[in-house]
Formats: sequence, structure tokens, C-alpha cells
Amino acid sequence: MKNSRISTTISVKHAALLKKYVGKYGTQQSVLEHALENLDNISQQGPKISGEAQVVLRFWEDKTTRSLHKDLFLMFMGMADLKKIEAYLSHNKMLMPYTIEFYYQKPYKELSLAEVLDGLIVISKAGNWYDTYTYSDDGDHYMLKMYHSLGLNGSKFLLMLTENALNACDVSYESTLSERTIFMKVYKNG
Repeated sequence: MKNSRISTTISVKHAALLKKYVGKYGTQQSVLEHALENLDNISQQGPKISGEAQVVLRFWEDKTTRSLHKDLFLMFMGMADLKKIEAYLSHNKMLMPYTIEFYYQKPYKELSLAEVLDGLIVISKAGNWYDTYTYSDDGDHYMLKMYHSLGLNGSKFLLMLTENALNACDVSYESTLSERTIFMKVYKNG
């Protein structure tokens, strides 16, 4: 391999870094070559895309979502016939599981409960349904905390969607809801 000679000055901070990595890579030349190759690899990879952005892109590519202005959605939630929605979700038991499969690109039955919960959060963020949606591992159960501004019918609707995903996991859960919040204990052992 042909070599090219370079000559430059660097800051004291970067000289200290160069000296630090000479111990690991042997020579200043090796350190600089390694650093340049890493820069090249990073630039070829492009920026990392968040889970929510991946879901939105997949939906966009498949033309599976439609956007509504939030105020219009709130009006629909206020007028929603929740019994019909519940009947629809009861008939379409795999609605949320299918969406979560779509995100992970693998069968629902192969997912852990934590992956299902992570998938619910990613899909919910992509759909902009919640102001905040988190969960914690509290030993024998997960605690889901969902905050939103969709009103009481919105809480009921979002709870139905979450239950649709959890029922397909065959787990036990308890829920409490209000006009702006949903709290769920999801037990790890059925």
C-alpha cells in the first residue's frame, strides 16, 4: 500500500487523546487511520431512526394510516359509540397484535411481554395518542402509566386498544382510568 505524508498541528486536548490511543493502537498513524475509517463508517450509516419514526415510515410506505387534526379527533372521541368499538375489537382480536408484529417484523407469539409493551409505546408515540406513555418493571408486574388529553371516551378507547394487545398475550392485568389517565398493572405470570 502506498503511503502519503501529512503534517499538521492539533490542540493540546486532541494531542492527549492521540497519546492515549497510541497505547491501544501502537502508533500515531494507526490511531489516525482507525479514526478516519470510523468517521467514514459513521457517515455511510446515516442517522439512527427512532422506533416511532420507523413505524411512521412503514405505515406511510404501506399507506395504512390517515392523519386527523387533533381537535377533529377529540370531537370524534366525544361522539364515539364505544360499544361498537368494543364489538369491533372483540371481533378483530389481532388488531393491535398485528400492528406490533408489523413493527417488530416477527410473529407476535415470539415476542416477550416487555417487547409487546415497548411496541405499544412506540406505536402510540407514532400515532401521537398520548402525551406520555411509560411503564416500569415492578417485580411481579409491569406498571403502565398513560397520560393523554382525549377525554374520558379517549381513555376508554385507548384502554380497549391496550387490552386488545394484552389479551393476545394471555396475561392478567388490572386497570384504572380517568378522563386523562390510564394506569395498568400487567402481571408477568398470567
